[in-house]
Amino acid sequence: MFVHRRMADFFSEGIDLMHYIVFDLEWNIAGRANRVSAEDLKALPFEIIEIGAVKLDESFNMISKFNVTVKPKLYPILSGHVAAVTRRIQQSLKFGISFVDAARDFLKWCGDDFMFCTWSESDTGVLKQNLAYYGFPDKLNALCLDVQYLFDQVIEKAGIQRSVEYALDFLSIDKSRPFHQAVQDAWYTGDILRAIVDLINNDATADGSKINIVDYAYDPDLNRSYQQTLEVQESVAHLLQHLLSVKLVCPACGKELERVDDWSRKGNRMNASFVCPEHGSVSGRTKMRIRPREAKENVSAYLTVKLDRNKPLIEA
Repeated sequence: MFVHRRMADFFSEGIDLMHYIVFDLEWNIAGRANRVSAEDLKALPFEIIEIGAVKLDESFNMISKFNVTVKPKLYPILSGHVAAVTRRIQQSLKFGISFVDAARDFLKWCGDDFMFCTWSESDTGVLKQNLAYYGFPDKLNALCLDVQYLFDQVIEKAGIQRSVEYALDFLSIDKSRPFHQAVQDAWYTGDILRAIVDLINNDATADGSKINIVDYAYDPDLNRSYQQTLEVQESVAHLLQHLLSVKLVCPACGKELERVDDWSRKGNRMNASFVCPEHGSVSGRTKMRIRPREAKENVSAYLTVKLDRNKPLIEA
């Protein structure tokens, strides 16, 4: 077990982090060849086969790296999709250590007083699933910074999820290392983070204020979203009326949400904005499927409620 400073302390104490743990995962999926129970598939849809990470100090200098290959237990046959993306071969899954040993080594290497950093939010969710499946506590107990989101919000501001390679080109960072190897992708993500921080530090306002990247971090242990299937309705207008009558709650705490912006339609989607008194702004999204008009009930939809990642206040 690893213990470090409470998440609230990063905001209330105003002290610097000791380390940034930038990690990347590679994982396998069931595919067509791996036969598993529905229960296992639900509990572990993605099985980690490699953990790579770099450790940055408070000045974003790389001081250590970690890399381990994990021998899969649930999905020993490499999925064709994963093979195509990662350029792996089946033989590669015959080597490595158990996830239990790999996770213990990784968490020990992380040390104390750190923030996790990843490229997108997906890695933290997969790590938590694997930890829970193999009997570890599934709480990471650390803030996490999505460097992909930080790149968009602070640097490009295009509202588009970009790849690591795109960000490297945008920031003119060397690409001499191979891609789709966990430790190399973690290294690249650390390079991007350091470049972003350098740009932030060089772009302070006249009064000395600048962006604090901790403000962009999120708590990966919060339940950030949920989905539900809505009752089939006769028309889009009836669906809208139904949405107005449904009481929505915060994914993280279950408190009833207050609607800020009414539902609006764009194509086969509807969107609305809400606020939770404890966890801030929340988005509501529905995706509709309209059946032929002959059907009496012809509009079905599912609803997604998700915590928003708020833009920070720029303070000194």
